[in-house]
Amino acid sequence: MHGSNIRRTAVAGLVVFALAGCHGGSPANVSPTVTITQSPDGKVLAGVTEVLFTAVASGSGGTLVLTWDLGDGQTASGASVVHVYTREGVFPVTLTGRSGGGTTTVGSTVTVGNLTGNWLLSQGGEKFYERGFNITQTGPTLSGLPYSVPDRGCIGALQGTVTSPRTVRFDFRACDGNTVVIDGVAGGDLLSIPGTYTHPDGPPQPMVLVRG
Repeated sequence: MHGSNIRRTAVAGLVVFALAGCHGGSPANVSPTVTITQSPDGKVLAGVTEVLFTAVASGSGGTLVLTWDLGDGQTASGASVVHVYTREGVFPVTLTGRSGGGTTTVGSTVTVGNLTGNWLLSQGGEKFYERGFNITQTGPTLSGLPYSVPDRGCIGALQGTVTSPRTVRFDFRACDGNTVVIDGVAGGDLLSIPGTYTHPDGPPQPMVLVRG
C-alpha cells in the first residue's frame, strides 16, 4: 500500500503502533511498536508500593527515545521506571517512543489505595464480626485499635508497617499481656489480607483479615 498511513490505538496497557509513510517499506520510515508492562498487578498502596514500569519496543528507525508521564505530575525517561505514588487515585500513565521513523504513544492506568479502615478477623472461612481492627495507614506506618472486641479494654493498640508491594506486619498486646503478631500480604483488590496470627504460646495460625 504505497504511501498509506495506517494507525491502530489501544489504551490501558495494550499496544499502540503506527506505520507512517510506508514508502517502499524502508525501516527508517517505520514508527516504533511499543508496549507497557507494570508490576505488581492490581491496586498498589500509597507511599509504599514500588511500581515497576517496563517498555518493550521494536521496529524503530534509528535511535529510540522513551519518555514517561506517570500521571501524578512526575515524568521519567528510559526503558524502565520505578515509581511510588504518594496519594490515592487512578493515574493515567503515558509512554511515548520517538525515533527517526516517527512517534508512538501507549497508555495505561494505575489504581492507588490504602489499608485504612475496619478489618475483620476470619479463620476457616468464618468471619468473626466481634474480632477485628480499625487500621490507619499513613505511608508505610500502620496504627489503630481493636474493632468491636468485647474485651477491647484490655487489648493494646496495634502498631506496625507495610512494605512493598503489599506486605503487612503489625502487633498488639493481648489481654494476657503477651504480644500477638499478625503477618500477611494484601490482595491486589485491597479487600483481604491472608496471613498468620501468632501468639507466643503456640505456632502461627492461618487467618485472613477482610474489610468490614
